[in-house]
Amino acid sequence: NAQIFPAMSDYRNLIRLSWRIQSDCIVDRGHSDHLQLVLFHPLAVHDTYTEQPPGDDGEEDDCANYTIRSPQPTIHLLRKSDVMRAARGGYADLEGLPSRNKARLRGDGLEVCRRRLEECSSSL
Repeated sequence: NAQIFPAMSDYRNLIRLSWRIQSDCIVDRGHSDHLQLVLFHPLAVHDTYTEQPPGDDGEEDDCANYTIRSPQPTIHLLRKSDVMRAARGGYADLEGLPSRNKARLRGDGLEVCRRRLEECSSSL
């Protein structure tokens, strides 16, 4: 929660924290084959793992970014076996899912995406 940990309101700080968790808690402890991290943030952009601030390239206004946005900075710790089980679960065209989600949000438009995220944020 950014109110509890204000530094996480800066998207780049969340990225840096995730690198540290990945290195110190997953890789160094031998869990790379079993765990993965997924980040969500109110200002997330798909060019996630760079030091470039959101918006420097106009990407901030791409509705596709709302597929990885959340009302609060969030780091999901996933077991790779659970991800693989879901992937093998028979979902049609799983590889195309991210592209379909991005296309749907682009079709909805920026104002709709912004409003949905704001509605989620205001209900917290």
